Amino acid sequence: MFDWSNLERNSIIDLLMELAPKLVDKPMSPNTFHTIISRYVKKLWPVITVQEWDPKVKLHTVFVGGIYYSNKDEDFKKCIELTFVYNPQVKKVKVGIRKFRTICSVIADTLLHEIIHMRQYRRRYFKQLPEYASSASSSKVREEQIYLGCSDEIDAYGFNIACELLEKFKGDWNKAISFLGEDLKNNRHRNGCWKMYLKAFKHDHNHEIIRKLKKKVIRYLPRAEDGKPFKSRDWICH
Repeated sequence: MFDWSNLERNSIIDLLMELAPKLVDKPMSPNTFHTIISRYVKKLWPVITVQEWDPKVKLHTVFVGGIYYSNKDEDFKKCIELTFVYNPQVKKVKVGIRKFRTICSVIADTLLHEIIHMRQYRRRYFKQLPEYASSASSSKVREEQIYLGCSDEIDAYGFNIACELLEKFKGDWNKAISFLGEDLKNNRHRNGCWKMYLKAFKHDHNHEIIRKLKKKVIRYLPRAEDGKPFKSRDWICH
């Protein structure tokens, strides 16, 4: 039995940062980097880890993604996957302390995102929800909107964005809420989940998906302050 309700964002980051002496400012092959971080992560949590390659990943860094498998969960198997993606042209990965902390933060946010999906599926006994019906003319935009417009994703990203904004504004709820109303079309600051949604839905703050997401982010602010998406252990402990 593993109690996912014990996971808290800052605690996850602190645990991962214990790897810093082994990985920070130490050039090593992507395979070696992946082996070290993968073994450590799997000792901490019952997750699947996967190594992938993509030329779109920035040089000398690591992209972290995640997947929740409802079919595996239904069969009582490991169901949360962390994917570490490396640029195939890079022979040596070297990350500084700031970059490594960012990687740790992304792993924490990814884990919590997938735990939210776990609870969603378990609560409805693994029933699939209908897809969001995007009317975008571009197939690429349509595909992205179908994914991001799903109620499950709005919920999970709502928590991620609440965490991002509280971190950005040092816990100031008023500034976080005000930021949700800003036009970020020409904003050059680093991308985040909120900017990803705005870009996918053409920065239309009146779009139904953006409105739903804003409400979800605001509702999640108290939970983001605690670093946990849920108060109870219901559905996420077995």
